[in-house]
Amino acid sequence: MGVEAYVYCRCWQDGVAAPAPAGPIGFDEEGRLGLLTPWDRSVADEYATVADWLRHGCSHKDMEFAEEPLGSWAGVRYFQQALREAGESHFPTLLRYLPETNDGCIPAAEVAFVLAELDHFEKRARLPDEVVLVDEATGEAMYGYIEAYHGVFIWGRYNVGVDPDGFFVVDMRVDPAVTLFRASRFDQRVLSGGELEFSGDGRTVRLELPPIGGQSPVPPQRLAVRTATRPAADFARMVATLRRLCAASLATGNPVNWV
Repeated sequence: MGVEAYVYCRCWQDGVAAPAPAGPIGFDEEGRLGLLTPWDRSVADEYATVADWLRHGCSHKDMEFAEEPLGSWAGVRYFQQALREAGESHFPTLLRYLPETNDGCIPAAEVAFVLAELDHFEKRARLPDEVVLVDEATGEAMYGYIEAYHGVFIWGRYNVGVDPDGFFVVDMRVDPAVTLFRASRFDQRVLSGGELEFSGDGRTVRLELPPIGGQSPVPPQRLAVRTATRPAADFARMVATLRRLCAASLATGNPVNWV
């Protein structure tokens, strides 16, 4: 699950779209183009015909001038965390309008401020070191501490994560939850029957979990929690996506919508 974004075209505003089948049509407070009549069952048919018009009313698919995936929710939260750590006062517009849910928008009037804040982030932001879980054999960072998720990167019967105090596994099947394992440096061993063994800091546990870093052909055996330098360039893809969306907003005068 993640976040996507789009910017409407100007075909409706410029009068080159097909006539709307019902009205009144306009942008609501969330930046969505559509029927402005409050919804109830009596106008359900009108809403349906307007939804079809939005899909096919002009040469643009869904009347969108631009559409881009912004990234995963973890990536968005990671970027928000980086902005706060680099100084909230430098990024008031980004922190106000970056999505919290799959709705809302950056109003067109705020886009110039967003671009200025992205410039500051890329050119002048200073980020503190981050807490990461690394494969000791390669030095590769596999997971970083995301404050909004309390460091958890696997959710379920067991919450697995990393925070400034180390790697942890919490048993969520009991109330209150119980920490089953915590270590700053540990080994993992894949056992038969779908079990995983963690050993470190004088403790060993066996749990039904997939291996950490299991997307690799051979899961890492020795892992450690470290601090590492985090350059702003780590967020280059998300910043570039936001720039393209903002450019589309400036070209059309329409907001950047989250979905």
